[in-house]
Amino acid sequence: MTAAKPAMKMPELPVFARLISIGFIVAEIWQIAFDLGLNSISLWTDLALYAQIAGALVVLMLCLTYAMKRSAHLVAARMVRSLRVDLLIAVGIGIWTNQLASPWLAIFHAAVKKADPYWTPAILLLLCAILLSPLIQQWLSRSQKDIPQLYFIADEEIGGEKDDLLASSTQAKSFAETILASCAHQGLVFGVDGPWGVGKTSFINLAAHYLENAGDRVIVCRFEPLRYASESDLADRLIRDLSTTIQRKVFAPEFRPVASRYSRLIKGKADVSFLGFKISLEPSQETIDELLEDVDDVLRRINRRVIIVIDDLDRLDAKAVNNVLFATRRTFKLSQATYVLCYDTEVLVGGQEDVGRAREFLEKFVTVKQSLFIDSSSIRDFLRRDWQQSENQLGSVPSDTMLKLGSVLNELADILDGELAAKYLPFVGDLRKVKRFVNAMLLMQLEKTDLGRTDFNKCDLINLILLHLHYPGLFRRLYAEETEGRLGIFSVRRESREQQFKNSAEFSILLKDQQERASFLLMQLFDVATLGFDGIDVDEEALASRACFNQRSSRNLERYLKLIVRFATPEPQKTFVLYQDAVARVRKGESIASVLASPVFALEKGEYAHDQFWSVLVNQSHSFTYAVAEDAIDTLVSYIPRYSMIAKDGWGLRHRSIYSLLRLLDRAGWGRSSGRRPTNTPGNVLEIAWRIFGEGPYKGKGLLQQLAGASYGILGWNDLMLFRLQCSADRQGQLYNLQSALILHQDENAATTGVTRNLAIMGMRRLSQEVFALFRQSYIDPQRNFLSEVDHAPVEAFIGEDLSRFNRQSPKSDQAQQDFALLSQQISSARSLVKSFVIYQLSNSLPPGGSGVGCGYYDEYEASDDGGIARLMNRYVFDVCFNPEIQEDNVFHFLDHCLSHLSNSFYSDDERDGYFATKASLPGGLNPIDMGRYWKRHERIVRRLAMNFKERSVVTSNYIASYRDDLEGVFDVLDELAGEAAAVKKESGK
Repeated sequence: MTAAKPAMKMPELPVFARLISIGFIVAEIWQIAFDLGLNSISLWTDLALYAQIAGALVVLMLCLTYAMKRSAHLVAARMVRSLRVDLLIAVGIGIWTNQLASPWLAIFHAAVKKADPYWTPAILLLLCAILLSPLIQQWLSRSQKDIPQLYFIADEEIGGEKDDLLASSTQAKSFAETILASCAHQGLVFGVDGPWGVGKTSFINLAAHYLENAGDRVIVCRFEPLRYASESDLADRLIRDLSTTIQRKVFAPEFRPVASRYSRLIKGKADVSFLGFKISLEPSQETIDELLEDVDDVLRRINRRVIIVIDDLDRLDAKAVNNVLFATRRTFKLSQATYVLCYDTEVLVGGQEDVGRAREFLEKFVTVKQSLFIDSSSIRDFLRRDWQQSENQLGSVPSDTMLKLGSVLNELADILDGELAAKYLPFVGDLRKVKRFVNAMLLMQLEKTDLGRTDFNKCDLINLILLHLHYPGLFRRLYAEETEGRLGIFSVRRESREQQFKNSAEFSILLKDQQERASFLLMQLFDVATLGFDGIDVDEEALASRACFNQRSSRNLERYLKLIVRFATPEPQKTFVLYQDAVARVRKGESIASVLASPVFALEKGEYAHDQFWSVLVNQSHSFTYAVAEDAIDTLVSYIPRYSMIAKDGWGLRHRSIYSLLRLLDRAGWGRSSGRRPTNTPGNVLEIAWRIFGEGPYKGKGLLQQLAGASYGILGWNDLMLFRLQCSADRQGQLYNLQSALILHQDENAATTGVTRNLAIMGMRRLSQEVFALFRQSYIDPQRNFLSEVDHAPVEAFIGEDLSRFNRQSPKSDQAQQDFALLSQQISSARSLVKSFVIYQLSNSLPPGGSGVGCGYYDEYEASDDGGIARLMNRYVFDVCFNPEIQEDNVFHFLDHCLSHLSNSFYSDDERDGYFATKASLPGGLNPIDMGRYWKRHERIVRRLAMNFKERSVVTSNYIASYRDDLEGVFDVLDELAGEAAAVKKESGK
């Protein structure tokens, strides 16, 4: 039985009528323009021929430009490809009818011929003004582009394969090929199923890109029902969007009236009020199927297949979802259309009363379903490195913020590698949640909190931030109960008569009342059994770092909460363009020195402009040419001694510049390329080590030698120690290329991946030995006292060239005196810091454990790593720097060192308030046995001089210790160390 042939359709009368009218109007306009032109010939005859030609060309170019901007050439191309000769004939008939009707318009044409000749230039100028106005407006709008302040990562769907961080492009291409390979038939619906944040829109963007590039036979129509959720008739909106999309791609003038008839039909009867009378207009007697056949005939005639993508279906309410599905079902007669629905099944069926029936209905509606998943490995890669590859999004993030933020994200990536990965995936299991987490960290302004030099546990910090993001009500209760010195139900406690830590009874009740995911986070933070703190012995490190402790002696939890809640505001957006333009000038070849020499970057006015400039430049250094990278590194190194070491709100720019230098070396200090760096092969990244040690093409220009040079002064050693410390792999500063270069420089066959501890030991050996060799050459061998030279360093060395910190008011004013007192205190604190930091880094013999491997861990020359450098440093400090036999004032260096290393109850179980001496903290990296021997030998002269200078004090970044109030406690601890030293000597004598 053969199928009946479809009846022949009615002629497209509205289409032909419109085109005949267009031909008639065009012919009439031509006639009027011709008559006006003849009438105004006398106005142009007096002009020179070249002026006439130039004027005609200007008008012609204006018309062509306007037509090109309005895409007239594309429309014309579509019309030509349509091969609609019948429509061209209709236009010709319109022109012919204009000629036939000319006798009826004779009076009007005669009036035009007799019109004033100046009507012609007036109309011409009006036409030019009408065409020129939108062109000028478009040019002005495009020429005034604002560069946004992109401090945070935007949650935007990707638009192309280059932005694909989850490796979805292959799957999207396969999905698109499946759609193309399937023959078009009625009711073919593809479903893209996945939870929110999995990247359904990005997946569809990639698939649509492949579909659109498949040829001219495919038209992709994106319908977003969420934009029209408030409209009652989504079917009408779907048809209108489909009509617009098709007519944008092909020339089909007959499609709009057919689509309009369909729209009117599905709307049904319409009521019109006129002069108080209500008139009901019924649609034509055509059925919906007949009209859909007309629409389908148009699609078949133009030989195009339409892919209708309906996104965000799961974001609508149940009624709106039904409307969209109804609209889709009504258009199943379109054999040339294929549908793609994007949704989350669990969300769609979750709001239905009968979940089972709703799921079955959806499965019946969708022909083929594609489910999307995110591999945890993709999330880990994003956390470890891929989030930094969006340099244009993070162009204003300071360099040290990137380094410190990277350590927290590495910790989160390690969590996703562990046994609890499945428990954390609901919080960071898709890119939307991960980006939200990264933005929360950026909002905290981590450059003001050096996590590497504090006791914050990164895992606890991550859990608290997740609790803050996902359960704000619970976090507010936590904040209210555990801050301002209060002890709530969350933190663990240990009563005075008990040895074990335990949770409060209220906490156990709270866990039962919470959702499973919230309970999981609370247990990871505070449950003593989960944390393994239900035993008697809890080490001192855990007591000083874990968030579960919030007792009087260790207000750890309150410190975490203050860090998260009391963050600083981002940098002002209005100043970002200045630094972006400055970096653009550098890219074009202008030297950085000339840029920084401009008045706006004058150091006398403050260092803020320099700080922001280096932040933007370093973050964009991935694509620098060799010349620009070389200029950036050399200029930054030369500017470091010109910057201040101190600032009102933390570290000065001199300190921050070391971070910028490290990132410049890691990203742009290797590979002689004209653009992006080449693959980081050993031959390429080794260039970083050559720069550091002054080898190969950088002989005589080694960074170590420069930082320890005379132009850097005594503070250059602080710069050098900070540079060395940040190179340690265990600090997780995300300096992979630099750390690999240090390893390969010692052994080109060595592995650059593996256990972090081993990588840190290997990479830091040669660097530590070279640094110590420079210090030995400068101070140990000539027996110069490093501590004395720090005390005698000029004030200008600490404040650099920043004169803005000096109060310009009368020197006798109260404010000026307060500012001067504050500056004096800051400089005193900086002197103490330089002495403590340099001596500690050289004498520290601790292996890598997250805070960097100590220089004293290594031997001076060999690879035995037996602490030889630490022994030499102890001998130098006690026999030269502290030795009163060389100079009596050296005693004050010893006492100042002791008072600079007092401990706080935060780091121990001691109930004493303030800062006090302990055996663990007092040596400050030095050998406690050597300190005890020193005290045994020089106790008498030390006590005598201390009694004569009771008013002397030591200023540190955290406290001020005085000889009068704090030395007695120090002497008590020194007596204990002397006793232990004597016991060791006695034991060795036996």
